[in-house]
This record gives sequence, structure tokens and C-alpha cells, in this order.
Amino acid sequence: MANRTSQPSCTGPAYDLAQRFVGTWQEFTVTDEGEELVGTLTSGFDLDGCVFIQRFRSVDEDFSFMSFGYVEQSSGQWLETYVFNNGRHAVYRWHSEGEEIITARIDGNPEDLRRLRIRFVSADLYEVSEERSTDGGGTWDHVELTRTRRVAN
Repeated sequence: MANRTSQPSCTGPAYDLAQRFVGTWQEFTVTDEGEELVGTLTSGFDLDGCVFIQRFRSVDEDFSFMSFGYVEQSSGQWLETYVFNNGRHAVYRWHSEGEEIITARIDGNPEDLRRLRIRFVSADLYEVSEERSTDGGGTWDHVELTRTRRVAN
């Protein structure tokens, strides 16, 4: 049965948060030696702005994923499901923490927690610090830093 409304219901602060990620981006892994291009990410909305979709493909085309996210009505937070080209998947919940966006994995091993700490440097550049915790979230260790640069809107 269709549920029709006269006005779009997929607007507001949570949707504005995801709007910052819309576009085509190049992702670079940051090391002590510099940056290495790892792939291209395309992000945007579908279903009248109610679903956020991302597609990533590595430079060597060996790794790719697609994700779709939606705002959970009960929490007002994004839930994002990633499906990888090896058949695996992961689910993350977004929340703001000051000027950063934290996406925390909610379906993984509770003894090996994972999260991404996202910080916008400018409108066309954000950094993602991958972190992990083996003590239930008491402390977090840095795993990898990625810089993501917009190449098209």
C-alpha cells in the first residue's frame, strides 16, 4: 500500500548532514611518504532525497562497494549499509560529535569495534580517520587516514 504525502518528508538537519557528501570524490590513503590515490567515490540521494547512496571503486578495480543509508525515524540518525564486492556487508550508525561526524559499526564483533571519524577541512575536502577498539570503546586506536577530495558536484 502506498503512503503518499503532499510534502517531502526527507528534509531537515539529518539530511543536511549527508548533503555535504554529495558529489564525485577521489580518495587518498595518507602515509608518512605522502598520499596515494586509492579510488573514486560517488555519493548522492535517491527516492526524493530519502536514501543516500554511495559507490566506490578502487583504482585497480579489485575492490568496490555500494552503500545505502536512511534516517531511522526513532533516533533521527543515519543508518548506512555497505555491501562489498566480496559479498560481505557492514552497517554503520552516524552521529555528530562537535564538528566531526562519527560513523560507528553496529553489526561487527563487539571485541573488535570499528568506527570512522570524519572531519571536513573545507567544502571540497574531508578526512576520515579509521579507528578500532578492543576494549569495548574505552580507548580507540588509529588505523588509517584517508583524504577525500571532491572532483565534481
